[in-house]
Amino acid sequence: MKTTYVYFGAKGYYQQAGVAPTSNVAALTATTIANGGLLLKSKANTVATNTLDYRVIVRGGDQVDDVRGTDYTTDFVTGELFNDPTTGDKNQDDKFIGSVTELTGTSAYIVDGSQVLTIGNNVSAGTAGTTATGFTMTTADKVFIEQTKSGFTVGNGATGIDGISGAYVYPMTNFLGANPVAYAGSHWDGTALDQTDLHFVNHDGTGTDDIIRVIHKHGKFVDVCKTFEAINNCGIYHKAVTFYDLDINGVETFLGGPSLSGDNDLGIVGLWRV
Repeated sequence: MKTTYVYFGAKGYYQQAGVAPTSNVAALTATTIANGGLLLKSKANTVATNTLDYRVIVRGGDQVDDVRGTDYTTDFVTGELFNDPTTGDKNQDDKFIGSVTELTGTSAYIVDGSQVLTIGNNVSAGTAGTTATGFTMTTADKVFIEQTKSGFTVGNGATGIDGISGAYVYPMTNFLGANPVAYAGSHWDGTALDQTDLHFVNHDGTGTDDIIRVIHKHGKFVDVCKTFEAINNCGIYHKAVTFYDLDINGVETFLGGPSLSGDNDLGIVGLWRV
């Protein structure tokens, strides 16, 4: 019997509430495949962030003066200047509710061998962060770690291909169903998000489900279900159908929603096998 095969790439996506600094640094909860789909390479405060396969973003949850490093001048989402009086900001280093900062400075944060990412304050002292590159958080903020390209390279992630990246193919005859799961979080642009777990018969015959976790735009669960109905009935047998992929250059491929449009109709921001 012919069956359609579906391919899943991976994109890690982790978020948590801000952490109150201790001794000028704030250590996040360790990232895992379970909580965010990615393991992070160790990073010293001399390693440039543009050499990494992920980015770190902070969304302001309250108004606090003098907390942002001087290197950061524009909002990551809007592109507006932080010190633009029309946005309400008084000064470049003042944080407002909803302002979004990508931490691009080389010494903005470090990562140890236990997957703990530590962000430095915008002060001259500390093991990470400086007056130029640091960011002093509060617990009202949200921090995001988002994979930006595939890590199919030696040493990427703590265990190579099982770390920051992975890819999986399943026959649709192994598809068991989709489960909506409460997701307590939103995207760094403020968009509300939901989670759907896609269940497949286990690839190694152990009897437990394989789960593909999809973090997507709020209210799209029904469309996810309709999309897999469309995949099952698409009649494509000569190649696997790509549901989602992220390549080594950071290019994303989407199958789309129920119409299989090829666009990000489902609003996918993260996807990985649990």
